Amino acid sequence: MDRQSNHPTTEELKQFIPLQALSEQQQVLLAGVTEIKTARPGEVLIELGSDDNNTYFLLQGTLVLDSADNHRREISAGDPSAKSPIAQLRPRKYKVTARTEVRYLLIDNAYLEDIAHNHGTACGVDGYEVIGDFQSDPNAFEDQLSHLLLTDLKNDRLKLPSLPEVAVRIGRALEDGVSDAHDIAEIIQIDPVMTAKLIKAANSAIYGRRTPVETCSAAVVRLGADVTQKLVLSFALRELFQSDSALLRNRMKALWKHSTHVAAICYVLAGNDSRFKPEHAMLVGLLHDIGVVAIINYAQKFPDETMDPEALDQAVQNLRAEIGGMILKKWNFSADFVTAALEGEEWMRNKGTTPDYCDLVIIAQLHSYIGDNKGRHLPAIDEVPAHSRLELGELTPRMSLKILEQAKDQIQHAQALLNI
Repeated sequence: MDRQSNHPTTEELKQFIPLQALSEQQQVLLAGVTEIKTARPGEVLIELGSDDNNTYFLLQGTLVLDSADNHRREISAGDPSAKSPIAQLRPRKYKVTARTEVRYLLIDNAYLEDIAHNHGTACGVDGYEVIGDFQSDPNAFEDQLSHLLLTDLKNDRLKLPSLPEVAVRIGRALEDGVSDAHDIAEIIQIDPVMTAKLIKAANSAIYGRRTPVETCSAAVVRLGADVTQKLVLSFALRELFQSDSALLRNRMKALWKHSTHVAAICYVLAGNDSRFKPEHAMLVGLLHDIGVVAIINYAQKFPDETMDPEALDQAVQNLRAEIGGMILKKWNFSADFVTAALEGEEWMRNKGTTPDYCDLVIIAQLHSYIGDNKGRHLPAIDEVPAHSRLELGELTPRMSLKILEQAKDQIQHAQALLNI
């Protein structure tokens, strides 16, 4: 790569959205420590998976961005998407190659952060606004959404969903050794809606017996403390799958439907394998896409008319795992949950011979997509390593698992349980 460089003018800096919030003094300082680089056609600016501490902005020419899943797009100087950093995600989700002669800015993030926070009184790079011609360039929406999330992530300001209070209190009580059904019921009964759901669950087809329970304490006795805690958490999580945007509300509904279907399949699979706990598996399945909840919530920062469905899908695909893992770590969930969020769509994941809960999520997702358009582009269930690790047996002519075909009623009951 040609290492000739010079410094940009402040006018050149101002064309990029994150730099527009800097004061004149800050822009002058940044221009003095920023280099303009050049590259010839075919030269690689950024390698896929690299993790350098730089920010790249395109000044002139056209770049080609190639993702690991063979998604390719081009960005040219002057495009709305070129007003944002190039391939901002780290580790980098794109290989970036010059299609033509290009000039670009290479900014050391350490300098940028120092200038933004220690010089002048401007709000700095944190305060950029959501602007750009998203309707003419859907990639601009994806870039802006990614940039919003990652800027807040880097500055420890990412607004993650919070666990509902009743679920937190029960978790703490169990950690403190509280096991008495009456004591646990007292915590739950603070929330009348949750109390009603738990009693209904205890009387459901999965847990119900001939004699119905009528009190919260009796429900806890029937279910046990551990199952009670997981069910309360599952019921409480539904509150997070909400959106004020009419457009995104449908996304949340579809996401909840997918998550409960995967959770129900995980529950049934775990019930057929003594190495797993069914309710634990159900909760892992329910939370495997929690990162998408945060991404959709961030998308609400944009007007409905600017949202391009394909661009939102791509942003979700790029960010879901990283954001989901962060949320579950913040909530202090065990490694089972974090791994499923990070690796639950790595279909050919092959880590040792011992199956884990992430394997259940992979199989459950593939099964949930049978007959769906998305399933056409995914491997068959018996082609993935998780299938052999779990010893799941033969497939039906529909390419689904026989054990799941035979357990359709169980799956429906488990999914109904989550929708009480």
